[in-house]
Amino acid sequence: MNDRDLRPVACADRALFQKALAERETRSCECTFANLVLWRKPYDEVFFEYAGRLVVVERATRLMHFPIGRVLPPRELALLAGELRRDGLTDGGIYDVPEEYWTGQTAECAAWFNMESDEGTFDYLYELEHLATLSGPLLRKKRNLVRQFERNTPDAAFADIGPENLETALQLARELNRKLHSCPFLEEEDAALAAVREHFSALEMGGLLLFAGGCPVGFSLYSRLNADTWDIHFEKADHTIKGAPQALTAELAKRLLARGGRLMNREQDMGEPGLRQAKRSLDPCGFVRRVFLQLK
Repeated sequence: MNDRDLRPVACADRALFQKALAERETRSCECTFANLVLWRKPYDEVFFEYAGRLVVVERATRLMHFPIGRVLPPRELALLAGELRRDGLTDGGIYDVPEEYWTGQTAECAAWFNMESDEGTFDYLYELEHLATLSGPLLRKKRNLVRQFERNTPDAAFADIGPENLETALQLARELNRKLHSCPFLEEEDAALAAVREHFSALEMGGLLLFAGGCPVGFSLYSRLNADTWDIHFEKADHTIKGAPQALTAELAKRLLARGGRLMNREQDMGEPGLRQAKRSLDPCGFVRRVFLQLK
């Protein structure tokens, strides 16, 4: 492998990635084309073609992603990982490996790799209809918060995000992030949000703005992950306005359901306790479980 084989993921590569993704069904947010473009700079991501598959490498973390396309047998995957390690591109680690890849052939995988699993890296999946209606006892508090929001803010309104009002959402993101403790992730997120500004239309992204009192108080930005699943890349709301986050999530679910979706991927909690509690309180229907493989 040499630098001539590597190139950043660009919007012009969309058809190439869609073809590879059609070879293997996945609901992993890491395979969403928009995410690969939006987080390209923070993680210094490049990719190359390998035996009819696409392989993404994060040079910032020295990790390769599980190849996109037809599944590689463990021995071939190990040979590829070894090649990247010898070339100094990775330390032999492989990210976003489907859990079933390991469990379905543990003995063969274990001959080549050590495995680690961290539930903080699992994606949360939700039934759109469940979130749209906030039905069931587990979402009773969410329903009550939405009703309280509707009573307290009768002038609340929603607007689809397009190029003409995208900057309103991005400005709100900056304002809400400034209220948080500074950390490396927020700096990385700033770079990803800047990429949204640049590539929103080319990535066929969509979004939803929530207004109260004539001011923006929440937004979501999303793209289609596959035929029945939407990936929520960013969702932020002013938590000082009781019920605003829940109202935003419920309305977004209604609109994606109307567009033929069935599931929503709200990505990982990264092991952050508050984020984990928030995601679990929405009653997920399942997870995208991934493992990390380290070449022996």
